[in-house]
Amino acid sequence: MRTVISIWLLLSLLSANNNLDYVFEYFKNGVPSDDPIEYKIDSNINYAPRLDTSLYWIIPDGELPQDINVLKSNNNVAIEFFENRIFIAFRSSASHFAGSSTKMIVLSSKDGRIWDKEDIIEINQDIREPLFAKVGNRLMFYYFKAGTSSMKFEPTFVYMKERVELGKWSKAQQILDVESRVFWSMKNRDNKIYVTSYEGDHYKIFGESDISVRLLESTDGVNFNEVSTLYQYNGGVSEVAFEFDENGDFWAISRNEDGDKTGFGSHLIFADKNEIDKWTVPKSSMENIFMSPRMFRHGDDIYLISRRNKGLLPFGFMPTIFPISMQRIANWLKFTTSAKTTSLYKINKDKMDIEYLLDLPGTGDTAFPAIRRLDAHSFLIANYTSDISKKNRWWFWGQIKPTYIYMAKLTFEPIN
Repeated sequence: MRTVISIWLLLSLLSANNNLDYVFEYFKNGVPSDDPIEYKIDSNINYAPRLDTSLYWIIPDGELPQDINVLKSNNNVAIEFFENRIFIAFRSSASHFAGSSTKMIVLSSKDGRIWDKEDIIEINQDIREPLFAKVGNRLMFYYFKAGTSSMKFEPTFVYMKERVELGKWSKAQQILDVESRVFWSMKNRDNKIYVTSYEGDHYKIFGESDISVRLLESTDGVNFNEVSTLYQYNGGVSEVAFEFDENGDFWAISRNEDGDKTGFGSHLIFADKNEIDKWTVPKSSMENIFMSPRMFRHGDDIYLISRRNKGLLPFGFMPTIFPISMQRIANWLKFTTSAKTTSLYKINKDKMDIEYLLDLPGTGDTAFPAIRRLDAHSFLIANYTSDISKKNRWWFWGQIKPTYIYMAKLTFEPIN
């Protein structure tokens, strides 16, 4: 793979950071907290986001160990800071679709230049949705095992491994006994881990959607409890990103891809801090859909990074007079044959709306963002993308062609 680098990537590398040493400037007083509760932002100052144009490409340009052989498709990214190191995990496979060639690669670096091998997980099945979590002085890594069929979504169970030392992790441990449950967004907030999950028959064509979304919590990173005996949402929603505002209230964005009585698209969700298990969900989905969503907070402003559809039609364009099976097929086909990018949005809490701000580098198969706070105003973003010179590449073509992984710095700067 490394021997075939297109002109766009060569030009990009000439102007890119060849290391992440600037990240380690933030480690002088210890690893910075990712919890927004630790940072006080002056509400009288207006800020605007600025993305550093100098990118660091870990795939294909990172100095990786000799025995790390990445495949064509590199996606599903997670990052974390631990013991003055930066950690990254990503899925590497023959394509975006499930297959037995898949491996989960976990690396770390102590200088932002050279990467050390932490773990490679290969089980002759598909592996997805990497997540890191820190509990005290412990680092946990989560993922789920899936099947090998490129035509089916077949999650089994979520697994966790704990780091012991450099290059040594505990034996994989199954988390919970619920088959088909997938962890999506995980955060340590106020010394408690929260994670959104979903379970059910995702991507079925016929019949009503029956995917259950739940919010779980944990104090040890091993035992996860549902915040209530009832699910938080049931229907066509799978991935849900979330964040807490300064008041402690809960905000979330859904990915309603399978469709239900609210339509197809996404929801902007709210829950009072005293009842975070009781989600207020709009009766109608937004027609636009925010796929692979991740949320974070700067001051009392909440932001979203997700995949953006560049096609002329919104995701939920099919009239509801048609059977839901026809709506699904048409929506999915139209979306997969449209161009995509990765974008940053702001949540307008007063208007209960989502406002587009700017695009991050991304085209074709793109958007599984990982976000890690550097200080009060700066964040490290990791993401994957197809060849960024192919600005209007369809999502499908991106999924069967090479994809690469980069990191960039996002900073919120004061404006007049």
